[in-house]
Amino acid sequence: MTQDDLARKAGVRRETIVFLEQGKYNPSLRLAHDIAKIFHARIEDLFIFDDDTMEPQERTILID
Repeated sequence: MTQDDLARKAGVRRETIVFLEQGKYNPSLRLAHDIAKIFHARIEDLFIFDDDTMEPQERTILID
């Protein structure tokens, strides 16, 4: 799935997906839910954040 495809399905701009992938944007709960639903996954399987060990710029977002 391309960034454009995901953005269209989630109802956001492609730039939002780019920033998500780069860890420069924290999605709203609604957007995280919508993206998880698109991938038939749980939010916690796609968006990983452990504030005890990671700096904000080191967030990991797994989008296949």
